[in-house]
Amino acid sequence: MAVDPQIIAMLERIAAVTGDTAPAERLAPAEARRAMTAVLPLLNEHAPAVARVEDRTLPGAEGPIAARIYDPGTSDPSPAIVYIHGGGWVLGDLDSHDGVCRELAQRSGLKVVSLGYRLAPEHPFPAALEDCVAAVRWLAARGRDWGIDPAHLVIAGDSAGANLSLATLLALRDAGEQPLRAAALVYGVFAPDHDTPSHLAYGGDNRYFLSTAEMEWFWGRYVPAGIDRRTPLAAPLYADLAGLPPLYLTAAEYDCLRTDSEQLAYRLALAGQPHEFRLWRGMIHACLHMAGNVEAMRAEIDHLAAFLRRQATA
Repeated sequence: MAVDPQIIAMLERIAAVTGDTAPAERLAPAEARRAMTAVLPLLNEHAPAVARVEDRTLPGAEGPIAARIYDPGTSDPSPAIVYIHGGGWVLGDLDSHDGVCRELAQRSGLKVVSLGYRLAPEHPFPAALEDCVAAVRWLAARGRDWGIDPAHLVIAGDSAGANLSLATLLALRDAGEQPLRAAALVYGVFAPDHDTPSHLAYGGDNRYFLSTAEMEWFWGRYVPAGIDRRTPLAAPLYADLAGLPPLYLTAAEYDCLRTDSEQLAYRLALAGQPHEFRLWRGMIHACLHMAGNVEAMRAEIDHLAAFLRRQATA
């Protein structure tokens, strides 16, 4: 199907805000972060209220990291979603994904703990992953301090956050641990390959929000020269995928990363790994942020939230 008209309207509004700002791959990381800040009001527009939102910190791999709890009004202790934000490992923070976490908390009825891991290039691979793993371990051990049932944790993330969510599962599995009951991986980046069908079809420029050139820029800052980009914890598509909890994968139809999710679903099937895959027709990268203005996305978030609730409360 064609790009959803409400998505087109959002792209036009974003273009009006960004004006002649250069694409991320032509900017320094600090400049790209400032440019992203300009569109946050649109990305978080019409985000729902939840009963309680509280900023805290928890131990990362090399010091405290920021966290934000979204509580839709649950009783303590209760199941929770650990949320890993996207942004190419370079951009994004608790504020950039505030609307997403509010939507998930409200629609799932679960607490959401959003993590502010260290960003590249100041902190390249594997710093972000190490923070995510450390945070999950802390929540599994001390979650009751925050009103969370540590036996009922699930994880979710979008784009680079989906990469980190899957890599977190792999790192914990390899360490003989499985504190997470399931994962939702939203239009994730799972490999550094940019000659895929979706990159060729949709990555030539920024008309669909994310380009191949931008993804190359992100990878170059996340995985420095001298490190193999296909190392499994950086590129989970190349990992042994057996022995993981159930996964929910989504891909946007008009997204240069679409093939990443399709290939991951294929490899999960070969590994006999329980998973669901859903293609979001008419959607683009970052559409999860646009639920307040894109009607079709609300139903998709309901599917996503229902999966997480089902797995977290089983």
